[in-house]
Amino acid sequence: MSSTIEVKKVTDKKMMKQFIMLPWTAGIYKNDPAWSPMPIGDQKKMFDPTHGYFFEHGVVDYFIAFKDGVPAGRITAHTYSRYEERYDPTMGFFGFYECIDDDAVSRALLDTARAWLKERGKKKMMGPYSFTTYDSIGIDVIGNNIMPVITLYHFAPYYERQFESYGLKKQVDWFCFLVTKDKLNWDFLNKVRTDIMKRHLDEGIRYVVTSQKEIDKRAQVVKEIFNIAWEGNEAHLPFTDRHFDLLYKELKLVIKPELAIFAEKEGKTIGFIFSIPDANPAIAKLNGRLYPWRIVKALWELRKTKTIRTILMGVLPEHRGKDIDAVLILYTIDNAIKLGYEKADCSLIAETNKKMIGALKYLNADAYKGYRVYEMTL
Repeated sequence: MSSTIEVKKVTDKKMMKQFIMLPWTAGIYKNDPAWSPMPIGDQKKMFDPTHGYFFEHGVVDYFIAFKDGVPAGRITAHTYSRYEERYDPTMGFFGFYECIDDDAVSRALLDTARAWLKERGKKKMMGPYSFTTYDSIGIDVIGNNIMPVITLYHFAPYYERQFESYGLKKQVDWFCFLVTKDKLNWDFLNKVRTDIMKRHLDEGIRYVVTSQKEIDKRAQVVKEIFNIAWEGNEAHLPFTDRHFDLLYKELKLVIKPELAIFAEKEGKTIGFIFSIPDANPAIAKLNGRLYPWRIVKALWELRKTKTIRTILMGVLPEHRGKDIDAVLILYTIDNAIKLGYEKADCSLIAETNKKMIGALKYLNADAYKGYRVYEMTL
């Protein structure tokens, strides 16, 4: 007997709960050791127009696919005016894609997003974007069997087949590079850092590691430098105040002051780097819920992590070419080793960012994981 597939728009709280819980109820990641889901409470906030940053400039609808009356897949279709104004007014997006291993269900979901965007005059569809460039983007087509680091997510391996069979084509790949202690010629690199810092001292450039309290005071300048420094990077959109405030609030929970390093000249911050311990193995223990016994397991797992993720970095354009970025990276590695960490993930870096990729080669960094964004004409 043939199955009945029906895609319905989320219209109430009950359906939103079904949308959020679908990866669990559909069993998509059952026994998948690489899955570390975003906590359910965080998802609720992200989808709440009174809390989420996206709704200042974006419009979205949520859809669930039912196979014989049972939830089998989900997708969003959305537009984002800030992207349209800067890059392409004809582009629309799909995101938050999850689906059972059934190509008919997948087609129904993508057909729905496609029709929604066409109704709004869009001529192209890109995704998965959940919601924007500095949220979760793409699916992990490289290193799919490896658990990603904190704030990145793992997706079912058959999604690549579903997207390609539908006609979606690669738009760009975003890489995760891994720097490992045992592959570093640290004596040489440390000497390089020392020599550059001596030169910088003569030029009035100094490096500061601050306290947790001081980090809070620097939030505004971090946002300003990042927004300027990443101009020209793939699909870059400067953080809005609301988006950055929400992100920074989350980062403060796990940030270590020793891994927040600032470059200064004449009392002005000209560059920075932020790294955080990889909490994803700990988050996996929560399985989406903040039950007390799971929190205990998560905290224990977090203590065992030997990996950090360099998540934010930037140097003002007028100070580029002076090796400030090299010092920030090497300073981070030095402090991380002293804290007992053995690996550092640098991500996400678009394949179009040749300069950053080239710099990481000197650290013998491996592109061990990669996320692919897809695109198609409607």
